[in-house]
Formats: sequence, structure tokens, C-alpha cells
Amino acid sequence: MTKLLLIGAGEVHLSVLQHLQKEKFTDIEIAMIADENNRTDVTALCQKANVTFIEDTIISFDPLQKMLLSFSGEIYRFDVISFDIEMKVSLFMQALVPVDNQGLMVVEDTLQNTEFPFLFGAGKCITIAGNSNVAESRAEQGLVLWKNIKMYLSGRSLRPLKSKNAKISFIGEWIRRLNKK
Repeated sequence: MTKLLLIGAGEVHLSVLQHLQKEKFTDIEIAMIADENNRTDVTALCQKANVTFIEDTIISFDPLQKMLLSFSGEIYRFDVISFDIEMKVSLFMQALVPVDNQGLMVVEDTLQNTEFPFLFGAGKCITIAGNSNVAESRAEQGLVLWKNIKMYLSGRSLRPLKSKNAKISFIGEWIRRLNKK
């Protein structure tokens, strides 16, 4: 069985939980690890999505061994992992994951890390390489993140986030089509 860990209960991961409520899986074990559960809706969303919620703080991350060490002393192993957390100290720098000058993980516009393809990230803990114009909607990131994790697990090509310019040109195209009629 494939083990997927969602690290952090940020807005993007909450959006992923909403998508998970609509789907049933028998071959993926999903857990969310977050250091604060001050919102009861996180626990309720996890239950509805059939996701195990673990209240813990991740203190070390080893992508080569595919494991995390937590403050409670637990070691969590994974096959695929996604981060959506605010960090005071960059877990990514100590794990030698590519980061920007602020310690944020660098991902492609697919929200996947190129050096470690099983590593995804979204929200406030990432920088999207070479693209400052990517849509920042957390709901859109959540949809793309979940779809791309599923595509990665099935061996298919991932889809990029749409840039703001792509949305504007799409809307402009529809307006031009309407005006022709």
C-alpha cells in the first residue's frame, strides 16, 4: 500500500481534504501530520476524507531515506509527501532540498520538486521556479496538487498551474468569441 503524508494543515491541504471526500481509495494510506489542531474542522475534514490525523511537530526530514522525525520521537515513513506549512526554521535546507534565499522549497509549476519527484509542496512554504506569475489561489493549488499526486502515483505526466496571464487570455478569448456572435 502506498503511504502519502500531508505535512501541515495549510489552506492548500485543507482544499485537498475536500477533494478527497469525493473519492475512495483502497491502495493509498493517507495521513495528515500537523503541529496544531486548534481548529476542530481539520479533524472533521480528515474524518470525512478518510485521512488519519496526527497531531505532532516534524523536526527533521530525510528525503533520501523517505522518513520524518517528529518532536514526539516518532519516525514516519512515506512513499509520497506534500508540505503546506509555515516554518520558523527550514526543514528543507537541512534536508538538502533545493530552496530559495528565504529557505522556501523550490518546486516546478506542477508543485513537484524536480530533485525528489515524490516530494510536493504548496502554499506558503514554496517558491515556484522561474514563474512569479503563477496563480496564487489556494483552492486552485489544492486541485492541481491533488490531481498531480494522483498522476504521479499512476505514472502519468503532471499538469502545471495556470498562470494569471493564461486566465486573462482565456477570458479575453471568450469575450472575443461572444462579440463575434
